[in-house]
Amino acid sequence: MNEFAYRAREKKTGRWREGSIVADDEATVIRRLQEEDLVVVSVKEKKVTFDINKFLTSLQRVSLRDLVIFTRQFATMLRSGVAMVRALSILSQETKNPRLKLAVEDIRKEVESGTALSQALAKHRDIFPRLYISLVRVGETGGILDTMFDRLAAYYEKNEEIARKIRSASAYPMAIIIMAIVMVIFLLTYVLPTFLNLLISFEAPLPLPTKIVMSLSNVFRDYWYVVFSVVIVLYLLFKMVTSKPKGKELWDKFILKIPVIGRLNVLMVVSRLCHTLSILLSGGIPIVVALEVLKDTMDLTPYMNAIEDAKRMITEGQQLSTCFVKSNLFPPMLGYMTAVGEESGLVDEMLERVGVYYDGELDAMLSTLTALVEPILIAFVGGVVGFIVISMYLPIFQIISTLME
Repeated sequence: MNEFAYRAREKKTGRWREGSIVADDEATVIRRLQEEDLVVVSVKEKKVTFDINKFLTSLQRVSLRDLVIFTRQFATMLRSGVAMVRALSILSQETKNPRLKLAVEDIRKEVESGTALSQALAKHRDIFPRLYISLVRVGETGGILDTMFDRLAAYYEKNEEIARKIRSASAYPMAIIIMAIVMVIFLLTYVLPTFLNLLISFEAPLPLPTKIVMSLSNVFRDYWYVVFSVVIVLYLLFKMVTSKPKGKELWDKFILKIPVIGRLNVLMVVSRLCHTLSILLSGGIPIVVALEVLKDTMDLTPYMNAIEDAKRMITEGQQLSTCFVKSNLFPPMLGYMTAVGEESGLVDEMLERVGVYYDGELDAMLSTLTALVEPILIAFVGGVVGFIVISMYLPIFQIISTLME
């Protein structure tokens, strides 16, 4: 794929448009432009040059928080009557993330040359999801861009809040696990060998727990590179297997079967499904198209397949609620409440209410998990460290017992 710079004129308005398109060849570029009702004046392939700054910038990640801030600020400016090009110009200067800054500046140039905002955003699909672009297109068609950006901002703010709560709930347990691993490695590689060498010099008999810990200590100290290599190989093997569709599907099914983790994932999926479908349907997007966009937001393969099945069933004439009820992946409440929404003609509002309900369920479960996991982890870490310490002192107790006899 190569990048081509083009210059064209709109047939209806006569306005000039300039920009760039990534395509296989010049003929493909011309065909795409003609499909947009443009008269192509020139198409030139851009020379490939390596820019180290652009390369480093492309490696940087645009976080959900960055997207939320951009969307909210853009919505505020549009609602205040600021011209779109002017708003994009201001945002390109104010945006802190270098990668997003470059993308916004490119979008500004495209819009200034006459390209529709949704088309300009579509050239940066690695930053702006399909849902984002679809709703912007709806806003352009209906003349309600400010409203759509407000809805997008609210939607991504909700997603960002859920992600923040999950990070917050997992931060402390992860810190405990990391500290425990560091502590165990330190004891096994530095403290224990010195202590055991002293005991061996006394020719003291070693009990079984001490022998086990001593063997682990020898492995970590003398064959650390083997342990490290095995961990890396297992990780790469896991990534390779889960990168394949079948492997990922098996792994996702396994995750959903884990008692607590599975339930947590179901709540997150259903919450996202409700909010996503609600915002799409409220924007007037047809249900089949909305399901296609929804599928792109799903991470778990079983749910992606379920959405695909729902799309097929709807094209056959069935209701959305029926699709939810027939699938064993969705809670019964989702199907029943969707049916109520279909009868009243307010499916989008009903889905939003169901989403809010499952947001509450998710919050409650995260709070409960945090309260339960912390003492369990502390007890586990204490048990592991305690076992190592006791195994160190058991030979001493035996020596003292022998001397007393």
